[in-house]
Amino acid sequence: MKWLWFGIIASVLLGFWGLFDKLMSFQDPFISNVLIYLTAFLTAFLFFLFFKKKWVFSKESFLAGLFAGVGNFFILFSLLKNLLILVLPFVSAAAIVFFFIVYFTEKPKFSFVQRIFVASGLLLAFLGLFLISIAPVGFKAFSGFKLDFSFVFFSLIIMVSFGLWTFFTYKAAKKTVDVFGYNFWQFLASFFLSIIAVLVFSVDSFSKVFSLGLLGYLYPALAGLSIFGGCFFVFKSFTAVSVLSKIQKVIVAFLANGELVPLVFLSFFILGERSFEGFLGVGIVLIGLFLLNFSENVE
Repeated sequence: MKWLWFGIIASVLLGFWGLFDKLMSFQDPFISNVLIYLTAFLTAFLFFLFFKKKWVFSKESFLAGLFAGVGNFFILFSLLKNLLILVLPFVSAAAIVFFFIVYFTEKPKFSFVQRIFVASGLLLAFLGLFLISIAPVGFKAFSGFKLDFSFVFFSLIIMVSFGLWTFFTYKAAKKTVDVFGYNFWQFLASFFLSIIAVLVFSVDSFSKVFSLGLLGYLYPALAGLSIFGGCFFVFKSFTAVSVLSKIQKVIVAFLANGELVPLVFLSFFILGERSFEGFLGVGIVLIGLFLLNFSENVE
């Protein structure tokens, strides 16, 4: 069960990333994003420097970072277009994208009964994460938003990007890449794309770097450390999954993209936020993950 504990730790650490994201909502999101990935990259670089013996390029790790950066790029663009609350629920659907990529590349065999449990688990886990993601505004307010092509386009790009981040992290973990090399090449790519996002959307943000208050530097630094730790344990979790299992990797994918679950509790205990949709969503996610795990025990 080591893979599960690593996955849970990863989800909690990524939940802290989301918490610090909330706490620094008072400042420019583009510059915050750069500082987050700069912290994560510098931390990865130090670990890489002290624990890695050879500087070997990892294609899978770099691609994971690129796709994470692309997803984050379009999240920031959605923020500019006031579409963030619409596209955010589909970030969690990245685990479903991961499942289908693995299904068509590895071709695992499922019995008819197993397919029912897997489909039910995937649907419930996504539904639960969807409810959690709309909790800040509530279902009634969310349903009042007008949908357009931009919403569909951004949602698909973000969903597929984070699905590919998860897939290439999984592929890196299953090769000879070690966790320090993975984090170094991943955050190098993500930091590069965070710079590109500023240059494309908000070049004036660079002028604000040296005028931030203490919290303006502290929260991004803590978020960067959280995302570094989260990705570290996502990798370790994928490394620990059984080669005979068809489902463990899918549960890890949901934990890797399901930071909203621990964020519900962190927001409740630290920020005092209460949301019926949030806690209901947590319960549904847990039922979905239980069904996914149980599917391996049925014929």
